[in-house]
Amino acid sequence: MLKLRRSLSLLPLVVVAAAFGPAAGASAQAAQISWTACPVQNYPTLQCGTFEVPYDYSRPTGKKFTLALQKLPASGAKIGTLFTNPGGPGVPGRTSWTLPAASQSLSESFDLVGFDPRGVGETKPAFDCEEPLEVRPNSPKVDWVRVGRALAPGIARANRACQRKSAGFIAHVGTNNVVRDLDAMRAAVGDAKLTFRGASYGTRIAYVYAYRYPQRVRAILIDAPITPDGSWAEYAEVRSRSNDEALRFIRSVSPATYAAVIATRNSLIASRLDIGTAGRSIPLGGYDWLAIMTGNLLAQSSWPSITALADLVATARIVGTGGDQARAVLRRALAIAEAEGLDGATAGGRALQAISCIDYADRPGARQRSRIIRNVVARAPVIGGLLASSTTADCAGFTFRPDPVPRIASRASLARVRNLKLAISDSTADAATPLVWGRAMARAFPSAFEVTQLGGNHVNFLRTESDCVDDPLREYLLTLKMAPRRTTCLFTAPAGLDMSAVAAGKRKLN
Repeated sequence: MLKLRRSLSLLPLVVVAAAFGPAAGASAQAAQISWTACPVQNYPTLQCGTFEVPYDYSRPTGKKFTLALQKLPASGAKIGTLFTNPGGPGVPGRTSWTLPAASQSLSESFDLVGFDPRGVGETKPAFDCEEPLEVRPNSPKVDWVRVGRALAPGIARANRACQRKSAGFIAHVGTNNVVRDLDAMRAAVGDAKLTFRGASYGTRIAYVYAYRYPQRVRAILIDAPITPDGSWAEYAEVRSRSNDEALRFIRSVSPATYAAVIATRNSLIASRLDIGTAGRSIPLGGYDWLAIMTGNLLAQSSWPSITALADLVATARIVGTGGDQARAVLRRALAIAEAEGLDGATAGGRALQAISCIDYADRPGARQRSRIIRNVVARAPVIGGLLASSTTADCAGFTFRPDPVPRIASRASLARVRNLKLAISDSTADAATPLVWGRAMARAFPSAFEVTQLGGNHVNFLRTESDCVDDPLREYLLTLKMAPRRTTCLFTAPAGLDMSAVAAGKRKLN
């Protein structure tokens, strides 16, 4: 997956060049990635790699991270290297090459490289912190401001403990340094210019790289954008509303699916379901159900599973074998939801919070957090409070100095990237990175083209089964051909989604 920070885009451009240009490029020229064969089924040529980067680029001989990478070498005439990042922040990315590998033309033309960013996954050192205990309410009317106040101390304790445990490196894991690492890897593989696909949080890496090194960009695909001009408070508010935006779209195309969400929530609020085993009670309430369900909002292909989950809750109330099996499935689903959170992506031991709180300088206080929660609940009454009550406090307890990413908003920062020919992909009802952020990214990069899908996929390229989405983005990566400034692609309904209301003419599919 931002906070108001002192905008580096307002600094003189000569200072920016000194901090992010020649020094980083020069150190990258001498660096080498150590590759060894690590074949897996269907990919016998796969290689695994390590790459050392300094904690602090102003002290290149000091302590170093050892980044973990994987590379699928090009199977045909090679254009260069396509680096990828799947999002997070805090999500391991070394296996993210597998998505572009599904495209024959991309796997023939590029070495496909994924990497675990500093502090993440198999990269050493990496975060290994405990998550705070979160007890969800279960009431028809929840005071989410009060819930947020109750959660904040536990989040602050977890963050303080994580900062102590990760004291040696936590201040160096921000996106500005990840961008330096990416540029060093670009130079290490011998590419004069970068080809990169960033998804979700990876779009923050993408736009910051484009801003820092505009002359070193070959092609950058920004898929499911985060805003290039935001703050942590803005992120918490907009992100907390996005699940409800996806639900509203689902309601328009499949009222039965939306009804299943609400009815199941209400039934569990009225009567919790014990999904535990003998000797261990695990009560499942209405908002626990929503936490399980939200992971299915991120991909349209998962929307039919929402009604299946709702049916599972009903079955789990049955005494006997069928009920036992349903309760076991729900236990696993709840465990996954607890591990992944409402973003639907494992962030790995407070890495998401630490990286984001380095990237943005503001730290919303109790009064501002309460105001954000009220605003969210007013506009996103189903899931908004559940997400905002915890997200708004995600920076509580951290005391490290932020290293803010640039905000592309000032006249100078906009001029710096005005001519960059990038590609942007977004959705109208994305449950994690809403369309408003895609539009902001398009405004920041006026020479880019934007492909928008009508629907709710979070991350589109090669995941929508839509030629309208995939073809221009793939062609761009391969040949640098620019599509029209804005393309809109029709909603592609997933198999199994109940669209009987549309078929009967009771709803109009727009």
